[in-house]
Amino acid sequence: MPIRKFALPVSLVLLVATGVALAQMGTGRITGTIADPEGNGIEGAVISFVDRTGKKLKGTSDEKGKWAILGFRSGTYDFNIEAEGYQTRIEQKPVRELDQNKLDVVLVPLLAASDRAMESSNALLTDANELLKQEQYHKAIAKYEELLEAQPSFYQAHEFIGIAYREMGDYDAALAEFEEVLVADARHAGALISIGDVLVSQQKLEEALVYFEKAVDQTTDAIVPFNAAEIYFGQQNAAKAAEFYRIATEYKPDWPDAHLKLGYAYLNTGDLESAKTSFQKVVEVAPDSPQAEMAQAALSSLP
Repeated sequence: MPIRKFALPVSLVLLVATGVALAQMGTGRITGTIADPEGNGIEGAVISFVDRTGKKLKGTSDEKGKWAILGFRSGTYDFNIEAEGYQTRIEQKPVRELDQNKLDVVLVPLLAASDRAMESSNALLTDANELLKQEQYHKAIAKYEELLEAQPSFYQAHEFIGIAYREMGDYDAALAEFEEVLVADARHAGALISIGDVLVSQQKLEEALVYFEKAVDQTTDAIVPFNAAEIYFGQQNAAKAAEFYRIATEYKPDWPDAHLKLGYAYLNTGDLESAKTSFQKVVEVAPDSPQAEMAQAALSSLP
């Protein structure tokens, strides 16, 4: 059963300011405002993120605090927001290519006495992320733990510690770290997905389903419902598989794999007309693909 693996999310990297960014991988757009607690727009705030391919994108707020970043594929992203004189914020936000996505953020001013401490924490975060990216997992964990000592409220560090443990094969330690994230934010998509991933690796598919299904409501990443559907299909529960394959097609309408598997699921439920529609959709979105050949073969065999 081909469960799709999730890319290693090395994000939260501190970046310098640029203008509106345009990715080469999607058509989605997100806009918003950056303001202080009194509602005044903050000029020059840098909004940045790292996509699943490792590409760094960023934008800068204008004199009214308004900003925009273009080029998203549907998915859930961790946005890093920083401005001189204000505490850095990290906001997790699902983005859909066809929606009007908006993220408004209020930044809290830094106390003058805490400037050096914040600078030190930011440096630790940057170092830890780089070590994780370089697969120096033990050193990365040590840096994240040092960061947590300095900033105990920065619960997102537990997610990255969990990733390091997962990549080292220490699944129990990884699960413990991901659960720490859920203590702080029970709807954190990254932690829910990561726990599901680990449980799949441990062949605990029923338990993995619980977390994947929770994550479906918190993300627009089509891989999440697709993975849930794959587990149900492997359990010969075609009706539930169809339910989640259908969600995957809604999240990513041009994905031939999801439409093809949805067609097979409908076949197994006896819904031949819906199966035909799904197979025809495969041919429509990817006419020259191997998936289209399989869909055509299935269509030829149907009455």
